[in-house]
Amino acid sequence: MEKRDDLTYALFKVLKEKEDELRKLKEEIKSLTLLIKKERRDLEYFQKKWQEEEKLRDIKNRGEIISSLLHIYDSIEGAKSKIKDENLLNGLLLIEKQFLDFLKKEGVEEIGNVGEKFDPSLHQVISIDITNKDEEDGVISEVYRKGYKIKNYLIRPAYVKVYKKEVN
Repeated sequence: MEKRDDLTYALFKVLKEKEDELRKLKEEIKSLTLLIKKERRDLEYFQKKWQEEEKLRDIKNRGEIISSLLHIYDSIEGAKSKIKDENLLNGLLLIEKQFLDFLKKEGVEEIGNVGEKFDPSLHQVISIDITNKDEEDGVISEVYRKGYKIKNYLIRPAYVKVYKKEVN
């Protein structure tokens, strides 16, 4: 009988040790699961951030290329008023239309139109028109050079003339 009690006690002791090991392993699994979830969230955050930065780099690169092409477009704009030959002018207008279609396809927006409210982040004031009307104060009265942007990336500011209310 004593031998049986010793065996029961030994089995009980082993069972208790295994239960302790199992409890520790479950706690370790729980902490590792939390760590994996945290690492997964961090990875998703960095992947999302990297993708956003990649999109911004892409927009900036496209903007720089388009910026270098805008000088050609400015030359076309300037040449239109000087050309007398109708065939040559029609060819130039066709090239201009193709270029504007290209800009539109690339998501480029023209900025700086007469009647818009002046925005220092998009427009550069070249001169001022004095006005007595409150509603005209800060409004673009003339555009000297068109500006362009892609989404929030400014390719180049518009050069504008702005109404300024006369102060007595």
